[in-house]
Amino acid sequence: MIKPRIPESEADRIRTLEEYGILDTPPEPEFDALTELASSILGVPIALVSLVDRDRQWFKSKVGLPISQTAREVSFCGHAILEDDVFVVEDAGTDERFHDNPLVLSDPQIRFYAGAPLRAWNGEAIGTLCVIDRKPQKIDEDKRRALRTLANMVVTQLELKRKNRELTVALETIEQQKSGLIHNSKMSALGEMAGGMAHEINNPLTIISGHASRIAMLLKTPENADRNGRLESAVAGIGKGVERISTIIRGLQLFSRDGAGDSHENCDLRQVVRDSLGLCQENLYNLGIQLRYEMPEVPMMVRCRPTQISQILVNLLNNAKDAIKTQETERWIRIDLFMHGSDILLRVRDSGTGIPEELRYRIFEPFFSTKAPGSGTGLGLSVSRSLAIANQAELDLCYKTGPTCFQVRFTAGTAETP
Repeated sequence: MIKPRIPESEADRIRTLEEYGILDTPPEPEFDALTELASSILGVPIALVSLVDRDRQWFKSKVGLPISQTAREVSFCGHAILEDDVFVVEDAGTDERFHDNPLVLSDPQIRFYAGAPLRAWNGEAIGTLCVIDRKPQKIDEDKRRALRTLANMVVTQLELKRKNRELTVALETIEQQKSGLIHNSKMSALGEMAGGMAHEINNPLTIISGHASRIAMLLKTPENADRNGRLESAVAGIGKGVERISTIIRGLQLFSRDGAGDSHENCDLRQVVRDSLGLCQENLYNLGIQLRYEMPEVPMMVRCRPTQISQILVNLLNNAKDAIKTQETERWIRIDLFMHGSDILLRVRDSGTGIPEELRYRIFEPFFSTKAPGSGTGLGLSVSRSLAIANQAELDLCYKTGPTCFQVRFTAGTAETP
């Protein structure tokens, strides 16, 4: 027996084989169909898609053979991958390379073998499509051509799977990058709100401190007729300050969470709006921007991820703020939340001059921004639209003329009854 020679490019060949990620995978119908076709066309009982690994040949698909692999040193395919064309052994029993091969002397008792190399995209032979018979036979050119064609079809399937694996990896990478961009966009928005949040938190704390000092002074003064009333007023002021801080904290907790892994839940959009505004109100007030809103008296229930809806709203408010903060005329932002037929609409409008008609079709493109260079990432609206879609909602620009108005449309009645 003559063992198959190791190719000079063995390291590259093995690396190429491993790139396909096909070794030790379950049977697949697209490969099985080709081996069955090879067995039928060439009129033999055994057909294999054989992949030659470091020290074995492993069968991705097999017809007429119960085992899934054999040692490489006794393989016929180890010889076949060294050839440029179909490798044929008409009678292994009389061939000096194979007459005493264990695969000839015992099962599967090979006599006839024909194998067409499976050449990868870089020319490396990673295995064969081979046919085997237990009796000697010859093979004509038509059958050789058929075997080459079927081998090419096997390679086509392998390439499709390799490309699909690469595409899957690329999509996973894109998703990871997208998550990073969403986080960066969120942190950018959070940074823009930082100054306002400082006032938001410091002002209530100052009020609490003042009322606490007032209570301390009142407790030291002689009793008088209105003492209790003044104490109650001071305590009420402390309570309002504490509630204001609680609102801010709820908003921060809602906005700072990722939310992508959260389950959708029944949510009253009024509360999401209130919590989100807790992050923005003071900042807008300090810029002289009037915030106009009025919450509906009835719940606005949808099924969503509240964290992501909050991010959409905060981003829209920040965009509106940036659009009007330097204008000399009246500056205002209006939030509307209302039923419209079977839907719930959340709208954010501002007193700005609006988005030019020629730019309206581009505003949701990633990295496109109407802001000055260095003033934004151009990702906010693109990310916000993706978040809306992830919550079965739609984010669009409405009103072709006049003030800028962004609208999030939710399907009403999607919340589940407890």
